[in-house]
Amino acid sequence: MNPQQRKQQNLTAIYQALLQLMTDKPMANIAITELCQKAHVSRTYFYRNYHSFDDIIIAFQEQNMLNYLRHLPNARKINLLELMTHYFELTKSEANTSKLLIKNGKLTILIKTFQTVFQLLIRQQRINNRTYAIFNEPYYLEFFSGAVVNVATDWLARGTPEPPEYLAQQVERFAHHR
Repeated sequence: MNPQQRKQQNLTAIYQALLQLMTDKPMANIAITELCQKAHVSRTYFYRNYHSFDDIIIAFQEQNMLNYLRHLPNARKINLLELMTHYFELTKSEANTSKLLIKNGKLTILIKTFQTVFQLLIRQQRINNRTYAIFNEPYYLEFFSGAVVNVATDWLARGTPEPPEYLAQQVERFAHHR
């Protein structure tokens, strides 16, 4: 196993262990030693790679979203409608994890993850739509990221009654109404 694969394996192990512990108790009551033992990683590994549990969540969430996007067909360019459809599909498939993170007060991490990945797609010029310029306006990306993740959060709380495509259409409509 190469170093990159080992790093990914350790990140997955420590993230999954953190989620398992969070199902039993609030994150504030989880000890680093307990997490490391459950994940089968050393405390040295934890302190070398992370400053907090939030760092683990951010690293995994960003990696997960990027991996998902890499496996999309025709992933070179994507329009906003397609991107949002895939985002809501991923959100639905990860519903239990998202609800657990929200329950533990980590909504801002989900927003930050969305924003970071979206910014990366813009920088790489992978988003192909007519609203591209608006995302460069001051504070719009922050506003947009919060809006999308809050819509997803409410959708999850309601039990995902609408299909991901419907929510994507709503977000696209919203993005075009400046």
